[in-house]
Amino acid sequence: MFPTLPFSRVEAPDMSVGSTFFGTDPVHENLETAQHRMDRFQQQHPDALIANGYLEARSFYNTDRYQRQTPTGKEYRNIHLGTDFWVADRTPLHCPLPGTVVISHNNAFHKDYGPLLVVEHRIKDQRFYTLYGHLSEDSLVHSPAGTTLAQGDQLGWIGGASENGDWVPHLHFQILTHLLGNTENYPGTAYPSELDHWMALCPNPDLLFKEHLPQGPALRLAPSWS
Repeated sequence: MFPTLPFSRVEAPDMSVGSTFFGTDPVHENLETAQHRMDRFQQQHPDALIANGYLEARSFYNTDRYQRQTPTGKEYRNIHLGTDFWVADRTPLHCPLPGTVVISHNNAFHKDYGPLLVVEHRIKDQRFYTLYGHLSEDSLVHSPAGTTLAQGDQLGWIGGASENGDWVPHLHFQILTHLLGNTENYPGTAYPSELDHWMALCPNPDLLFKEHLPQGPALRLAPSWS
């Protein structure tokens, strides 16, 4: 997906609930401090591609926007269903598999995806989708719905914080087995009580890569999820 980036391994920072990676800003609102910490982590691992997050329970989402009330109290939709690749804005993004763009939409809300692309893939008799969130706005012009892509074709670019939903630049990458009727957006996080359902719909992105993509500690901590 990132042919312009040289790296020899993948390194995963811990951003799970209780982590001190973002210091005293666990909900990721102080982007200057968050970017500084991300840059420092990259400097400590100069030969690594920084990627993390599948099934990681994150305090990013312990906010009113991701909250619901249940008979036993509040529940947060805070289990991350994709892998995040923490790369600089304007990094070119290329399609890992041949496919057709089926969603090209700007979800321009605070802490949403910003510009989003979803690509449909068909391999033999199997159909599935890959999702790319937090892109640049011109990615949607470059890859409108209906665009046919060969493996390795450029999809777009990573977006900066002013256009990507107010995040430190990164790619949210997710595999989907079904679109569930969505035409503009798709859940990138799950409620813990619904995790089994969403794991079936959003399998581990590690399946598509020769590099090992570390997954979140949430999976290792909950035997019922293994």
